[in-house]
Amino acid sequence: MPRPKTFSKAEILTAIQRLMARRGVPPTVEELRAALKVGSNRTVLRYLKWLEDDGDIERWPGGRGIRLRRAPGEGLETRAVPLIGEAPAGPLMLAEESHEGWLRLPVELAKPRSANFFLLRVRGDSMNRAQVEGERIEDGDLVLVRQQTTAVPEDVVVALIDGEATIKRLARGPNYYFLKPESTNRDHRPILAGHDFQVLGVVTRVIKKGSNLFEVSG
Repeated sequence: MPRPKTFSKAEILTAIQRLMARRGVPPTVEELRAALKVGSNRTVLRYLKWLEDDGDIERWPGGRGIRLRRAPGEGLETRAVPLIGEAPAGPLMLAEESHEGWLRLPVELAKPRSANFFLLRVRGDSMNRAQVEGERIEDGDLVLVRQQTTAVPEDVVVALIDGEATIKRLARGPNYYFLKPESTNRDHRPILAGHDFQVLGVVTRVIKKGSNLFEVSG
């Protein structure tokens, strides 16, 4: 019978950070066990105790009570992405001098490398039934947006309508395009994409409110 695989601290930290990148929240012990492909939760708990004792993570009671205190020493590159505001809001200024700040995130979230990305804070419930990569777009979340001026129907886009930024799903009618809300609130209505309609980018990820994955960059 083969001996169970042992993991380095860097491998475990990388697994934790990648799970956080996917879901925007720290992993449970069971989720980490499945990612590492080990036989029991007890083994995972031993690894977590090791990391906690060495100051690599902080833990507290609860299913997702893990915070990284130190980035993995290997295996995960990051890139800086600007946080430029919130939607719905007024016109979004993409120029560097208007950025609220910068956050670092794994490069695997922001591909291709040649594309420009920005982060936007969600305000309101007009898209709380929509999902991107399995995560709902809810009030207070951040969305990662690939900057581009074109989109195809069914993309979730950030657009300017009447000078206001909004997050909606692009849809096509017989001879026109419109922006479709996906909400539990029936007060939200589709918006016809008129001559003043402008696509700023396509939403590629949702970073859940309360996530501690991202590091502020100067």
